[in-house]
Amino acid sequence: MEEIEILKHAQSYIERLANGENPLDGSAINDDSVLNNVRIVRCLYYVNDILKKVIANGGVVSGKPSKPKKGDFVYDEEKAAKVNISVRPIALSVILNNVHEAFPECKKPSFEKVCALLKSKGILIDNPGGSPRYVASPEAAERGVWTEQGTNQAGVTYWRTLYDDAGQRLVIAALADYKS
Repeated sequence: MEEIEILKHAQSYIERLANGENPLDGSAINDDSVLNNVRIVRCLYYVNDILKKVIANGGVVSGKPSKPKKGDFVYDEEKAAKVNISVRPIALSVILNNVHEAFPECKKPSFEKVCALLKSKGILIDNPGGSPRYVASPEAAERGVWTEQGTNQAGVTYWRTLYDDAGQRLVIAALADYKS
């Protein structure tokens, strides 16, 4: 018997006891039985209500049903068309956040796996300097992807790869070949 079926069975027994009925044969419980004590009956009704809630929550004991686990990322053209495209150039991490919003039932695509995918398509190349690990390929600039130097508020310079609207669409289209 599955766990939820066991809970339903136990709940029906508790409910019958609370109603003054023997759950095994349906006969009335004697008036002098401890099961007819008002405090015991209230307790049985309380437990009955709790079991009903647990059953309604799919067997989860807490007040909140557990969230369903997200599945692997599976590309869907309809959902891909709904991904927010920024008019300003953005980083790959922001694109992946936008993709995740359009595919809420899926795990967010892995940054490293997407970089490897974009590398296989000639959009990114290994950075000989090492940081960041990947930079835009020379050909990628024609497709809306480039790497530039920036400076943070502390005056530290860094490299970042940006994607304009065409580059963002390129990444989204490339996700059709993504493997979780």
